[in-house]
Amino acid sequence: MPRTKPSPRRPAAAKPLLSQAGNPYPPGLEPVVIDFTPLPGVPIERMWPRPLDPDPPPPDRAGMVAFDTYLYEVPGPDLPHLTLWLERQRPDESDERYAHYRADLEHHHLVHAVVLKVVQRLATVSGSCAACRDLACRRQGACVGVRDTGRFDLPFAMYPPCVPLDLEIMETFRQAVRRLLDEYAEWEEAAQAAQPPPAGVKEATSEWRSPG
Repeated sequence: MPRTKPSPRRPAAAKPLLSQAGNPYPPGLEPVVIDFTPLPGVPIERMWPRPLDPDPPPPDRAGMVAFDTYLYEVPGPDLPHLTLWLERQRPDESDERYAHYRADLEHHHLVHAVVLKVVQRLATVSGSCAACRDLACRRQGACVGVRDTGRFDLPFAMYPPCVPLDLEIMETFRQAVRRLLDEYAEWEEAAQAAQPPPAGVKEATSEWRSPG
């Protein structure tokens, strides 16, 4: 039976170097390309995803109070600090209810600070911070930049200033963070499974019988 020649392999598509907004993708990370094609009859401002304003207007903080101290969370000393913005306590709002409100927001800010820390590490390793205008980053040779939460909404503040507010670049970092956190969770689960049970605790076996 005659052999058929294998069909030639198609060369892998070259990965883009620039986002559609013209910003360079961070080296070493898998670039994310987003389809921004608008739907017929839908204005672009009502689309999602859609290109972001690289210099968005500041959020409305009227009537809010900034706090640099967390009462219900204990951020690690190596985590970047995100200033907390809270609504004032209403006259008809109990202390307990307001405490729950503050505790929830503190936890929300702490989670974003953890993501920011990972993004900072990725920005350092990929070299994205090499041309950073932040003097502290250049002095330390590592990304330590933090956006002002009074100037930027929290979803933007979990990206350091060297990361442009470009949805494709931000999503590239976000997916890299997700992969790293998933790998860490798997490693932690495996490490816990490898630990022997505490002294005095017997593992259940097929020979175990309930009394009686």
